[in-house]
Amino acid sequence: MALVGTPDIEQVPLVVSHGDWTAIGTVRIDNRAELERWASREGTGLTDLELVLHTVARHGPTYVPQFLGDFAFVVWNDATRIAVAACDAFAVKKLYYVERNGLFYLASRAEALALDERYDVQYLAERLAACIPTPGLSIYAGVKSLPSGTLAELQRGKLTTRRYWSPYEFDIEPTWTKSQPEAAETCRALLAESVRLRLGEGKLETWAQLSGGMDSSSVVSVAQWLATRGAVPNGLAGTITFVDSFGTGADEREYSDAVVRRWGLRNETVIDPPLWHDDQYEPPNTDEPTADIMFHPRDYRLCDIVRGAGGRIVLTGGAGDSLFTGNMFFFADWLRHGQVRPALREMAHRAAVGRASFWELAYRNALLPLLPRALQQRLVRDQAGMPPWVLGRTARRYGLAARASAPSSYAGRVGHKYHDAVAIGISELAAGIPVGLLEDTLDVRHPYLYRPLVEFALRLPPELCARAYARKWVLREAMRGILPDTVRTRVGKGAVFGRLAWSLAAQRTILAPLVQEPILAELGVVDAAKLRASFEAAQHAPDSRERLHADVQHTLGIEAWLRMRSGRWPCGTTSRKCQGSKSITPRQRAL
Repeated sequence: MALVGTPDIEQVPLVVSHGDWTAIGTVRIDNRAELERWASREGTGLTDLELVLHTVARHGPTYVPQFLGDFAFVVWNDATRIAVAACDAFAVKKLYYVERNGLFYLASRAEALALDERYDVQYLAERLAACIPTPGLSIYAGVKSLPSGTLAELQRGKLTTRRYWSPYEFDIEPTWTKSQPEAAETCRALLAESVRLRLGEGKLETWAQLSGGMDSSSVVSVAQWLATRGAVPNGLAGTITFVDSFGTGADEREYSDAVVRRWGLRNETVIDPPLWHDDQYEPPNTDEPTADIMFHPRDYRLCDIVRGAGGRIVLTGGAGDSLFTGNMFFFADWLRHGQVRPALREMAHRAAVGRASFWELAYRNALLPLLPRALQQRLVRDQAGMPPWVLGRTARRYGLAARASAPSSYAGRVGHKYHDAVAIGISELAAGIPVGLLEDTLDVRHPYLYRPLVEFALRLPPELCARAYARKWVLREAMRGILPDTVRTRVGKGAVFGRLAWSLAAQRTILAPLVQEPILAELGVVDAAKLRASFEAAQHAPDSRERLHADVQHTLGIEAWLRMRSGRWPCGTTSRKCQGSKSITPRQRAL
């Protein structure tokens, strides 16, 4: 076995040794006290990676499923030739591996294991179709990723893997319905503990993103609430807010400013940063395609602000929607359990207050989830649709239509539709966590991905999350007295869809080359003519309720990443030119 390390920015050493044992990885442990006890190393001041090494050396993989935090590591014994590897429950930290000529190679970046620029067509097709990803794939052909919440053992030249954590292992705890104040207090305590564990020790170390939405505002407010109570040595050094002044409701400074005033925080505001390209920055060389690639000029500015102020950690509000928003499939569960009148009464109430069609609401959330799976897939697929430029033969080859996100959300067990839809959303978090510029430059931490908090959310009944005009009810209640009421009681939130649609026309010079002879077409993933037609159509209907412009932008992001890797994008800028760049044939790229 060979270990390949790719160090993170300003992290502790990635390799430690003790006797015959060697550990390599990126590790941030939440339950250090438990690891110290398991390793019999209390009070020794070991790093988190050293604690992992000593725990595995003493007990093998026994306690790995109980490790909490963000980690991807390999522990190797040179005498027994046995290795234990693991990835955290949400794959915040990545681990990749490949077998060649009887040797296993492992790395924290997939590109470190790729012998050439051959890409995995199935991975790309699944990304374009926005379907449930196949565990273990990576962008590079032949390079496998260790799925989230997975433990691997290497013995006698054979690698075996098993899932040690899954959101499907939990079920709703009905007693929370009768103990709502206790549920809110538990939510507050768990989020506070998560934020405490993710704050850096230095006064200038930790910053946070602050959008003005409930999730990021709660993280910021909890950090400062802990500091004022003396529960942590330092709160946040500052916050960063991105302002989009394009479109109605996109500028959320009314809410972010309320949080800043409440806690007297430093707030750096970046107004209308360019999308896709900024002449002062080179396109980023990220390990895998990321949905945020169009925002990399904004991310460069965030990195400049944080590092210029002496910071190295950034807290996000990501994943809060998946935990606490809920869904309305509980109507199907109520019908299945004979609660017909309560279901009809509540649907009528929601239709009235939301000025929506009762029949549409009932069809989508009560009837459709209970239909036979085959009929369900056909109806949902017809409504949601797959981008028309995805080649039909490719979609059929990999069964993409049946695994699209919209049909899959209806696939839960009868009588458990609500919970299983929540679990599906949480299981998809690993695929949605970026591996981009921010993660390559700063230590990005996600307070909503604290495993005890996620497990708590998985047990919540719908009454505590999916209330009419009070989504995330339990989080709202948990934040009483901490989060300014103007944020805590707000309904809805802003979005950047208007600007994304606008950018297709405004930045046509940069984006149009992406649909001319696209690499994705060379690989057999898209129909180039249909992609070009959709690109043109999306520019002329920016206010359409359809998601055409969003789907086009998503595809352009993956195409842009492929072009960056081959040195052929962006064109028409003063930064990197297309001419003279190396070209790689489809045969070289495709699996």
